[in-house]
Amino acid sequence: MTRRARNVPLWTAIGATAVAAVLALVGARQIARLPGLAELEGLTIDARFRLRGPRAPATDRIVIVGMDDQLRAEAPDVLQTRRGYARLIDAISAGRPKLVALDLFFSTPEEILPPELTARVRAADAQLAGTADPALAEPRAVIAAVAEELRGDERLAQAIARSGRVMLGANFVRGPPGRGAQAMSEPPGLARARLGEVADAGGGDPNLRPIRAATVRFSLPAIAAAALGAGAINDLRDYDGVRRRMPLVLEHGGRHYMTLGLAVALHELGQPRATRYVAGARTLWAAGRELPLSAAASLPIDVLGRDRIPRVSAADVLADRAGARAQLAGKLVFVGHTYAAADKVATPLDLTADGVELHATVAENLLGGRVLRDPGWLATLAATLVLGGVVCAAQLRRVRRRAWVPPLVALVALAGYVGIALALFAGGTVIALALPTVLTGAVVLAATIGGLATEGREKLHLRALFSQYVSQPVVDRILADPARARLGGERKELTVLFTDIRGFSQVAEGMAPEELAAFLGEYLTPMTDLVLASGGTLDKYIGDAVMAFWGAPIDMPDHAARACEVALQMQRALATLNRAWAQAGRPPIAIGIGINTGPMAVGNMGSAARFEYTVLGDQVNLASRLEALTKEYGLGILVGEATARAAGAGFVFREIDLVRVKGRAGAAPVFELIGAAPADDAPAFSRALALYRDRKFGEAKAAFAALSGDPAAAVMAARCEVLAAAPPPPGWDGVYDQRSK
Repeated sequence: MTRRARNVPLWTAIGATAVAAVLALVGARQIARLPGLAELEGLTIDARFRLRGPRAPATDRIVIVGMDDQLRAEAPDVLQTRRGYARLIDAISAGRPKLVALDLFFSTPEEILPPELTARVRAADAQLAGTADPALAEPRAVIAAVAEELRGDERLAQAIARSGRVMLGANFVRGPPGRGAQAMSEPPGLARARLGEVADAGGGDPNLRPIRAATVRFSLPAIAAAALGAGAINDLRDYDGVRRRMPLVLEHGGRHYMTLGLAVALHELGQPRATRYVAGARTLWAAGRELPLSAAASLPIDVLGRDRIPRVSAADVLADRAGARAQLAGKLVFVGHTYAAADKVATPLDLTADGVELHATVAENLLGGRVLRDPGWLATLAATLVLGGVVCAAQLRRVRRRAWVPPLVALVALAGYVGIALALFAGGTVIALALPTVLTGAVVLAATIGGLATEGREKLHLRALFSQYVSQPVVDRILADPARARLGGERKELTVLFTDIRGFSQVAEGMAPEELAAFLGEYLTPMTDLVLASGGTLDKYIGDAVMAFWGAPIDMPDHAARACEVALQMQRALATLNRAWAQAGRPPIAIGIGINTGPMAVGNMGSAARFEYTVLGDQVNLASRLEALTKEYGLGILVGEATARAAGAGFVFREIDLVRVKGRAGAAPVFELIGAAPADDAPAFSRALALYRDRKFGEAKAAFAALSGDPAAAVMAARCEVLAAAPPPPGWDGVYDQRSK
């Protein structure tokens, strides 16, 4: 048989389709994780939500009472004391809601004073209570007032009992079962969160089995005793950190518990324990309704969008302003933290949603009958085979008369499949998009390579790949050594930069889509040009954010200095843009930049079918966290210690703080890149910082406050005020824990 008669592209496509089918089975059944596909699938789901847009709730029975920034300003005691929580529960209950579900738990006793001193105060109060000596009247009143303040847990328990309609949250700590009776025991009152009927013989699909908890954090027995019920407040993050599913069932000590949203829905339906569940099954029966389950016994969430569920400020409920309590009458009230720095989660429609919204959304989905369904792995396998078959058919010589015909046929087939997926999503069915489309793309690529694969075409491919994120001279050097583009990574010391627009959501909210796209183009173009002109590599755009690095694929010993210079140029370029936008009537914007230097993995990461040239590692994550810290300190550029050392004498830095960033156990010094000349107030800031670390908070506050106009100094002064009022323990290390990512 001659090579011409063999039709290499067809046989390559058939072989690739067989491999794709195996991979589809592996990925859909979660036998193994296919790199990047889970994240990509999540992005396709997000895109479907965005195309559909936010929707109105299917029921008007749910209200969120948010413990927000207004509450922190008007009644901070609510967030600080059990007595404050009791006051809030009383105020909510005065509105006569049907049920109050707390996205909270109170697992430890309130300790306003050390236990020994608390006992002495209570003993003294009891001793002085029967004393009529006028000389002891004032001490007796003071002791009685202090003793009353120590009864926060008792007051909270009484408020829950008075309400008679409070449901408490329980946090199940994931992990293997703990040892000993205490680790496996059930906290008093948590039995009300159990499922009704459960069968668990250890079988079923292991991917569908519920999360197994090592321990449970639940409210104290005295607080939980009078609660109406309970439910788990755990959520479930996908690989990219977005919450698209919520666990309906969790397991601890051989017992199975329902999530808070499910518990609320069942109470509303008048059947609090009407559940039937087989561990590892694809469905859960609840109040006569069959609920579909995905991985970890979770329910895909049909998110509504920001503020679609009615919301009332806890401060307004306390003050009963504008009929706030009347809005709660007969409602299912979810209570949780909603202030700016607490319990934020990413959902397909909102990157900073409040955690309590997830539980309220689950209840809304169940009560409104808006449950998303996944047809399962068979549908994914069938879609992959059908699409692969179309690609194979396109390789027949009677069809493949032009080189562009097979890719066009595959594109049309994929477009049709995407259209089907969108239509099904509108009806509440979520089919896999990423796995079939990526695998089909891989089949097309394999067939193409089967008929081509010459050195010249390889270089053409490399030029198309790298020209998107490096300058032309760098592309030429890569083409001289194509091995640089192979799949995989290597360990190198590099410098990475993250930049992000402050308050981009508010900026985007006031623009039409076309105007927003033009605005981003005007902003990203000069920022990208600065990166490429310096020899840097543009890693990716993340919405309005830019990620870039220096030192790869071409070695450059001064990568830290180049990154710092680009950061300063970006700030100058932004000032020019702001002046132009001001003339056009647009508001100015500000950006935060984080830079870090250190060892990281760099290379073409991903699979052989789909990959990107990028950097990974702990030092990359630290740079991202530094960018986030610019918001907290009100500064433009923050760098890591290694960058400050490696940048050289041409730059001036000042140490801002010692921070334990999100996701890292150790602390790291944080520096501000000032520029090429020293700042006049840098020594004064350093002296104030030394006083702060020496626990001289009063002096430090005064020193920071003297630096007027310095946002970082204002932040540190406020922190000193807090620490002066409530000094840290003796072992305090001066490290600040980052609040947000």
